[in-house]
Amino acid sequence: MTTKTTHYQSLTPQSTNIGGYRYFFNGQEGDNEIFGELANFTAEFWQYDSRLGRRWNVDPVFKEYESLYACFAGNPVWFADDKGDTLRITTKDGSFLFSLDDKKTKTMDMTAKQLYDKGIQWFEPLADNYMPLIQIAKDLSTNPNLKHFTWQQVADFAEVNRFMFTYMQNGSGDWKNSKRGADGHFLVTVGKYPYWADAIGQFAFAIDYFTDKYKKNGDKDASIRKTVQKGKEYGEGKIVGGEVDDSNTYDNYFILRGALWASKRYSLEVIKMHDGSEIRKLIKDSHYSPKELKHPISEDNKKKYL
Repeated sequence: MTTKTTHYQSLTPQSTNIGGYRYFFNGQEGDNEIFGELANFTAEFWQYDSRLGRRWNVDPVFKEYESLYACFAGNPVWFADDKGDTLRITTKDGSFLFSLDDKKTKTMDMTAKQLYDKGIQWFEPLADNYMPLIQIAKDLSTNPNLKHFTWQQVADFAEVNRFMFTYMQNGSGDWKNSKRGADGHFLVTVGKYPYWADAIGQFAFAIDYFTDKYKKNGDKDASIRKTVQKGKEYGEGKIVGGEVDDSNTYDNYFILRGALWASKRYSLEVIKMHDGSEIRKLIKDSHYSPKELKHPISEDNKKKYL
């Protein structure tokens, strides 16, 4: 039997020459009355023990993947948290929604609208302006400022055969403005996870266009490529007069997500008639879950289709 011993470096500052200055580790106020000089720190939302790298009280923001006593996302060298909180994305009235890792050392509050206007996203790692999601508010999926959906509801809207012109801005296929969809909200939750509404809105067009093409040509790969290309042409929501969008933004990734999902959801049955004609029918696999739409685009599929 072998024994492994791991030594962790204390996060307690080594210098005790404080000279009357009270603010130290991560910008927090030192509290010398409990465990001595510079072993304990106080912030707005916590009492922090720098010897353990843990907070005393539980985090008011629930994170299902992390202990309620953890802080700095387990990395106090990289993250700063002067309030005992994390990088916060909020509603305009300051209600916490979720937090992102912006790879900076200072905490910053930002409204969801400001985040949206900057084009920042957290759901497609290979697309531009990606920041990893660190935490989600416990009540996010019931927040009255957002609209909330299941993946089945998203699929129910998307799996409707429509005329292509209905996907133009404010058309009946425009999910982000439809009353059955985001209804003008720019941020929604799907499966309790936050998304920009215009990202989810790409699915309806992508699934409809793919199934139309696949039913005609019987070639899934070609139909995926045609869907992505047509989505880039209609990227501005205009049937005519729009510019082709060849950028690496999340919109094109969600068009590809929709097409890839539809390629696994549907198969084609071709019935040859005695007179030489054909009856072509799409067969839906109801066991292939709409939840599969949540998976980001892989590196291989990006290279192949985008």
